[in-house]
Amino acid sequence: MAYNLHMYAGVAVWECGDRLTKAEEIMRIHAKRMIQYNHDNGLRNILPHLQLALKLMGSAEDAFMTFCGISEDDFFQQEWHRKGGKTSKLIGHTTRLYLAIMRGDMALAERIYEMGKMYHKGGILFIGSIMRAFLGGLVAFATARYHGDNEKEMIRVAEESISTIKIWAKHSYWNFANKLFLLEAEYWFLNGNEQLALRKFDDSIAAAAKHRFKNEEGLAAQRAAIFHLHYNRKQEASSYLKHAKDCYEQWGATGLVEQIDAAMSEILEGLD
Repeated sequence: MAYNLHMYAGVAVWECGDRLTKAEEIMRIHAKRMIQYNHDNGLRNILPHLQLALKLMGSAEDAFMTFCGISEDDFFQQEWHRKGGKTSKLIGHTTRLYLAIMRGDMALAERIYEMGKMYHKGGILFIGSIMRAFLGGLVAFATARYHGDNEKEMIRVAEESISTIKIWAKHSYWNFANKLFLLEAEYWFLNGNEQLALRKFDDSIAAAAKHRFKNEEGLAAQRAAIFHLHYNRKQEASSYLKHAKDCYEQWGATGLVEQIDAAMSEILEGLD
């Protein structure tokens, strides 16, 4: 039951781009049932997803406080020191990584990625592992652009991520095409080929739209905006941010919409 709950919640919140309000309502019902059934593992597996949905929606509620009586930070401190529970550790780590990337905080995402390496060795392929391959590639490309001490390692991670997603795209183009195109866009961005990078960003946006992954359509548009800002093309960046905002509004991610509104205001002020 615990694994099935994790699969549903992961797919609903960060893979399929289902309306967040609907996913949040269903997860809240299941969290209450896990308490009624005294199913501790089920509760531990679903709460990180519920917390992620709430933060994306811009809610100030702490799901861990609501259902466990402790804060999110205290909950994860307990998880890190608890024997066993690898799945819940993986889930907690990946949801935090996902949120940092969706918020555009790549410095935080890099720290979270490094912290989670110990939990991602081996194991079966499940939604968290799939997302980590994708998200890890995005983090690696963004980090490599700063040419730090770990640049070579980050490039290796990024290229390995592309190779992995490319294999999966051969088996399920519908689910992985937009992810592959976005990683390829970041690859050309890193290597200074603006024309190919922009084409791949647009390919990712188009594939995500066609396959109805509204969340990842927004993410691709957001990353394209960052690409244009890197070259000081503020008008183009503003256009892609508007696209991302429209996607996030349809997804129900009010928290991300408010963040993009602030970013767009800052960009537009610079155009005056």
